[in-house]
Amino acid sequence: MRRAALEVAAFGLVAASALFPTAAAAQYCPCFTAQSPNNTYNCGVDAANGTNPTPTAWAPIFDLVAQGPSVWGNQGPAVADIGQGCGMPEATHNVAAKFPCEILKSIAMVESGWRQFCVPTTPSDQVGGPSRTIISFDCGYGIGQVTSGMHNGETPAFDRAKVASDPTYNLATGTLILADKWRSTNCVGDNQPLVVEDWYTAVWAYNGLAYVNNPTNPNYDAARGVYDPAVNNACPYQERVFGRIEHPTSGYWPSVALAYPKPSDCGGSGAPPNLPEPHCASPTNCASSRSVHATACMGSTGSTNAATTGASTGSAGTTTVGTASTGGSGQSNASSGAGVGGAATGAGGAASNSQGHGGCGCRVAGTSDESDVAKLATLALAAGLAARTRRRPFRKR
Repeated sequence: MRRAALEVAAFGLVAASALFPTAAAAQYCPCFTAQSPNNTYNCGVDAANGTNPTPTAWAPIFDLVAQGPSVWGNQGPAVADIGQGCGMPEATHNVAAKFPCEILKSIAMVESGWRQFCVPTTPSDQVGGPSRTIISFDCGYGIGQVTSGMHNGETPAFDRAKVASDPTYNLATGTLILADKWRSTNCVGDNQPLVVEDWYTAVWAYNGLAYVNNPTNPNYDAARGVYDPAVNNACPYQERVFGRIEHPTSGYWPSVALAYPKPSDCGGSGAPPNLPEPHCASPTNCASSRSVHATACMGSTGSTNAATTGASTGSAGTTTVGTASTGGSGQSNASSGAGVGGAATGAGGAASNSQGHGGCGCRVAGTSDESDVAKLATLALAAGLAARTRRRPFRKR
């Protein structure tokens, strides 16, 4: 679910973004299907005809996939358990894989503009005709841009035809790499899978554990603040994902003002150490603080033993997702948690002791983010693809 990407300096991406207006980015729809003579990367599965789900129809798909294989069953592939807890205070143990829907929605918007199907605009032999699977030049399929396993001669454990034809199955397949990154990176806070901010390092790794994604990288403006797609400021990949959660496209999901780690805690390399629970209101400035947020997509089915910072799941908070007010009672001994229940979430609710609780230079298979198509231009300007050293999100090894 991830693909190799040319490591590109931030200023290069900014310069390239001027080459493509937003409208062109939104209309871009590659379809390098198996039968195309322009299929130079040996994509092994033909595009499937289909109508892309509306934003309203996508919402329950994201919510289903977020709840993991124990809920989606045969609508997606098997995904192994992930760890929970980092000894602060919860001891590490395995739990069934679940994913914040906020993270899934934002990554999918960055990667494909929420498109499984569209009318192709490239390559030349595929232009027009019926709406069909969006397939990038290096064989990234659908909304999740699933790549590995989709080339000629590859025999993955998942159903390749469903990756091309079924939006739910495609998105579920995309979580395989996200789960892998959660397992393989250092803790954020007490590493609670249902705390959105605790996925910070996993999302960083999802695009590549490289210095280009370090928030202290001097190529980025030290006063850049939270990423806003309307401004399209240069920033590390994980800030782009977090910023879109706060600034949703066309109101597709409720805005959630996430907390960020203190920049100096992230170290000076491409791989951050264990990070304290995020609390900064900006990725570059901790003068103001924010609480962490429990994901809002688990409803009554979600539960976890929250730690001291605690995202706890239980009765509804008193306000909508992402606002700072009283949360509901939780399912753990958390001292202060983000209460989640029903349709409302409150950050900072008292949980008591009751029950409760690569910058991807080669990417873009269609998106509404102008800088994403610009990355394609960066590739065209680069000296070939041999330097592809980092990995693209939603791509399986």
